[in-house]
Amino acid sequence: IVFAHKAITHLISDIRSIAVATGLGDKLGNKGGIAISFTVAESSFCFVNAHLAAHQHAIIRRTNEFRRISNHIVARLLQQNRNSEVSEGSSSDDELTASCDQDEDVLSESNLPQYSSDDLRTDSGPQLNPLIDVFDKVFWFGDLNFRVYGTREVVDGMLESHMHDALLCNDQLTMLMRFNRVFSGFSEGPLNFFPTYKFDHDSDHYDSSQRRRVPSWTDRILYKKDANTQVLSYCSQPEIKISDHRPVYATFRSRIQYDIAKTNDATTSWKKRIEREIKSENKQIM
Repeated sequence: IVFAHKAITHLISDIRSIAVATGLGDKLGNKGGIAISFTVAESSFCFVNAHLAAHQHAIIRRTNEFRRISNHIVARLLQQNRNSEVSEGSSSDDELTASCDQDEDVLSESNLPQYSSDDLRTDSGPQLNPLIDVFDKVFWFGDLNFRVYGTREVVDGMLESHMHDALLCNDQLTMLMRFNRVFSGFSEGPLNFFPTYKFDHDSDHYDSSQRRRVPSWTDRILYKKDANTQVLSYCSQPEIKISDHRPVYATFRSRIQYDIAKTNDATTSWKKRIEREIKSENKQIM
């Protein structure tokens, strides 16, 4: 869910939502991502909330899911744009059918960019994540499930000795953002909080079950690197203990592009609509 302050709702347009499953056989929705995109004035935004594959060893699968979700969001937006253009400008049913057939080809798995599924090197994959090229502002967040490399004993020792920088050096996502191109164009605020997973129920103690999972920063908020986007805060909330994760939140300041004439027209139209609604409500009261 994306909330917008009522003062800018008249500047918001082109609202769309897209869901991409990456669960069993890339069909089940227990894993995957949901994107909401829209435009504020002249700036386009995309928010992606995702739940990626679990377990410490599944770094390749998580990376491929990150790529698949990003690719499919862009492909489906292209489909929606083409369908919209055809519905507005087509002069025959044949043209509409032909366009829809082309869009099915765009969404075909074989036509999405294909890269080595087990190659995490810096030279694998595209130059940039496709979302970076399509949207002015991108926020990618959720239970991304990336883990810290190490045994439980070693990581516990690092936590007890306050070896925060050493833990960060062994964080999978931190390494991928430096060396893998599918994460190019994304940045993250400083991880100045303790790992957010996995805790015992209603406790401040990390997993004491038989599995003894390694404490990790699984819950992350990434954003498109942009001179006009600034991270104001990036924190976890350790007091909320209703889950085995600790929630994470971030605050950003982001400047938007706008056309003064269009913005003034939209504001004037919005004010007139509000005035009409107020008059109508007053008449009903009387």
